[in-house]
Amino acid sequence: MSKFDPYSMSSQKRDNLLQEFYLFLASLKSKQQTINFFKDLLTPSEAVMFARRIEIAKMLLRGFDYDVIRKKLRVGTATITRVQHWLKDGFGGYMKALEKVVEKNKSKKKAELMREADPNSFQGLAHRYPLYYSLAYEVYDMFKDFNKEKRGRKKAK
Repeated sequence: MSKFDPYSMSSQKRDNLLQEFYLFLASLKSKQQTINFFKDLLTPSEAVMFARRIEIAKMLLRGFDYDVIRKKLRVGTATITRVQHWLKDGFGGYMKALEKVVEKNKSKKKAELMREADPNSFQGLAHRYPLYYSLAYEVYDMFKDFNKEKRGRKKAK
């Protein structure tokens, strides 16, 4: 990405450009649209750069120290310091996004744990054997309908 000083343009023009960019991002409706947009917008190295910043934020929130983060992600201490600053004194964007991701992962993991906790439960079996589950469900529906008809005949007598 070429160097550009955003303060070389008027603050009004800069704010208008950024507002349009933010509205554009907010208009993306699906995960796939977002992925495609960023693949078109960013070079692979820029995308990795952003992803590493997010990983730095996650590691900072988990309590890792700078040296561990620096060695694991191969980033400079200045980058870690900037992310730390944005986490503490920023506008809350990192925190809000990370909270959503953590919450989504928790619910996903909870569902996986429930399936793993009792693999012989109805949900566990349905997950492991989806075709048998659908067949069993069809048989159950047929049996239920058969019982309704049978009860209806008894009442008619």
